[in-house]
Amino acid sequence: MRKALALMFLSFTIVAGLAHAEDRLIIVGGSAEKSLDPNMVTLNVEVWSKATTAKQAQQLAANQFKQVKKTFDEYKVKKEDIQTDNYSLNPEYIYDQKTQQNKMVGFRVVQTLMVTLHKVNEAGNFLDALVVEKKSTDSGVNINSINWDSDQRTKVETAALGDAVRAAKEKAEEIAKAAGVKIKAVARISHGVTNVRPPVPVNRGFAMKAAMADSAPTELSAGQIKVRVDVTAEYEIN
Repeated sequence: MRKALALMFLSFTIVAGLAHAEDRLIIVGGSAEKSLDPNMVTLNVEVWSKATTAKQAQQLAANQFKQVKKTFDEYKVKKEDIQTDNYSLNPEYIYDQKTQQNKMVGFRVVQTLMVTLHKVNEAGNFLDALVVEKKSTDSGVNINSINWDSDQRTKVETAALGDAVRAAKEKAEEIAKAAGVKIKAVARISHGVTNVRPPVPVNRGFAMKAAMADSAPTELSAGQIKVRVDVTAEYEIN
């Protein structure tokens, strides 16, 4: 019985000691932000068509896609930089005021593609080439969004991460100095990366107006990509 009580007391002492040690921490946050020029742009391209029958709608969409594919070839877009994100074929309805019911009037096909262009200076002309003026209103192309990026992002994130950790350490050392204690070791560090500039949505009507005859070429400003890294660091103190 005494042996059991002694073991229980020893176990409690160890746990209490560990809990006390865990409480002796300085917890700080650090952040760093870096910028870089984009060298690639990804566009969300939507190819659509509508017709009275599903088969006609699909055929119109296929014809429209052929035109889009020609533009891809002209701008030397690689196969691996073209990805079908979604394909849908759905009936279209209008509300009949007389019968007070939805009436099916045809079918619509929508195919969305994620297309990456590595020559960012050609992005405006590429957009104009994709969306051309046409008299018919049974098919067309929309540009839903554009997203500037860089294949050097990982290197920049790593550099920013080091700066964020150093910023956190300096802050912890300053706190420890003011409190009259010393830092022994790092207990834990976590981090997160934020893309400060999210994808830019493009108004559906914008692409059509930009491609109208006699209109000025579309100009797209890439600006800079900003990457922010935040860290939370826990330091053990004596």
